[in-house]
Amino acid sequence: MKILSLHCDYIKFKPLKKALRNVKVLSEKEKEGGESKDALVVLTAVEKGDGSSEELVKNIKEIAKQVNAKNIVLYPYAHLSSNLASPEIAVKILEDAEKSLKKMFNVVRAPFGYYKEFELKVKGHPLSELSREIKVEKEGEGDYDPKQLLRKLSKVKMSTQKAPKGLKSNIELGRDMDLFIINEVVGGGLPLFTPKGATIVRELRRFIEDEEIRRGYKYTLTPIMAKSDLYKISGHWQHYKEDMFSFDVHGDTFALRPMTCPFQFVLYKRKPRSYKELPLKYAELADLFRNEKSGELRGLTRVRQFKLADAHIICRPNQVEEEFEKVLALIQDIMKILGIKDIWYRFSRWDPKNKEKYIDNPKAWEKSEKMMEKMLKKLKLKYVEEKDDAAFYGPKLDLQYKDVFGKEDTLFTVQIDFALPEKFDLTYKDEKNKDARPMVIHRSSIGAIERTLSVMLEQTQGRFPTWLSPIQVRVLSFTDRNQKNSRDVIQKLGEAIPNLRIDADFTQRTIPSKVKDAELMRIPYIIVIGDKEEKDKSLAVRIKGNKKIKKMTIEEFGNEVKREIEERE
Repeated sequence: MKILSLHCDYIKFKPLKKALRNVKVLSEKEKEGGESKDALVVLTAVEKGDGSSEELVKNIKEIAKQVNAKNIVLYPYAHLSSNLASPEIAVKILEDAEKSLKKMFNVVRAPFGYYKEFELKVKGHPLSELSREIKVEKEGEGDYDPKQLLRKLSKVKMSTQKAPKGLKSNIELGRDMDLFIINEVVGGGLPLFTPKGATIVRELRRFIEDEEIRRGYKYTLTPIMAKSDLYKISGHWQHYKEDMFSFDVHGDTFALRPMTCPFQFVLYKRKPRSYKELPLKYAELADLFRNEKSGELRGLTRVRQFKLADAHIICRPNQVEEEFEKVLALIQDIMKILGIKDIWYRFSRWDPKNKEKYIDNPKAWEKSEKMMEKMLKKLKLKYVEEKDDAAFYGPKLDLQYKDVFGKEDTLFTVQIDFALPEKFDLTYKDEKNKDARPMVIHRSSIGAIERTLSVMLEQTQGRFPTWLSPIQVRVLSFTDRNQKNSRDVIQKLGEAIPNLRIDADFTQRTIPSKVKDAELMRIPYIIVIGDKEEKDKSLAVRIKGNKKIKKMTIEEFGNEVKREIEERE
């Protein structure tokens, strides 16, 4: 359990809307919010393993005594931890704490599971702000309830607020189309892809790997973890440690990789390099890990493990401009093929005042930012500027988007790196056979597969192009007597289009009911075969949600779908 205690002149708060689906419905009075003066406000995050309110109450009493507070405000605040307990446990602990504290104090408890606005004024004395981590050691089987965990295994956490304009979020679409689930026992930010969802991920992986290899990228395969020593060389340990998962391995500190660049630099250094080898383009569709806060996790948009199409172009300084242009051309081609739209560019600069976040080399920052600015103007890109949002090692160009709720995020990024080549002592022999320092372009072409998939889900509302659809064709039999002919059609289409993802619905239900199910799954082509179609050897085809039925021969349909898949329309 983590708490942040604030001794305040006053606090005012008001619930705005539900953050969790299954929470208490507030009364009209509770909806108005609450207020307390001269209060000890205890921002509280209940974590996994917390079993009672005893230690919380003990700590609050101790702090209240120190600051001579008579009024207590218990305020649920998930942002203090990334290891939150279930809502049921958190509510029970806070309710128990309220009950115990009321014996000595005036207690106000802010509602749990709601987005809230609050205003407070913290007193200025030395003890006005105190944070604590409360740990209770447990042993044996009392750590968990096996039956409760098994019940949780059957629960899918896919609830979310309703999006505006009748749109659905990637969470709702993922649930309705049976693409992925989030399970509390597995953990937040760790989506489990179903066979249908895994099909989309597999197709995106094949697409980007083939496309990048065709454009001269060399694929690597590197470990998902490394000793902290590697990240100390790169600077990630100094600048990024709080966002990494680290752990002890027989006395050595290891961490799951948040990016692949340190590993690929080690590969670069395995032998001497000549200027003739550059640019060298290392790529990897890598599983990466970021220690995101629980409150920031959102469906596939922000997760703790993701697959990033990561690449590092190690090049001579006079090659940076050309390679930067090629990277943008690749990203723009990919967006066109995937149908991604409504993207804008953001030039992210450093802030010289933020000494902790960035490498302290003002001359290098000025030079690299001017270099990127020059390239953007040459390409005539319209962009906005953002201060204090660069990578810790250099400026970057971010491609931004908004989700169905209007929240902005980064989809793709291109970064110029002046620092890591020096930190890793990357060199090559120039034309005069002297050691020279390369530059590095960090880039992601298709972005993180999970986030890109979330954008495509929301922008198409689940209607993927045929080549990406988990099920591309579904055949419906009008009656039981049409099943044999339907199976013959499936066989012929399978022979005409290798690896066609085709299935059938031969259940004894009405055609409208079968069509409705297929539409919920956003299947591009729905074929209905009845007596008439069987007699004239035709297909009644419903195309991508269009209610108008098109009559086609098996050959016509096969040629059309095959072309559409091959050309990735």
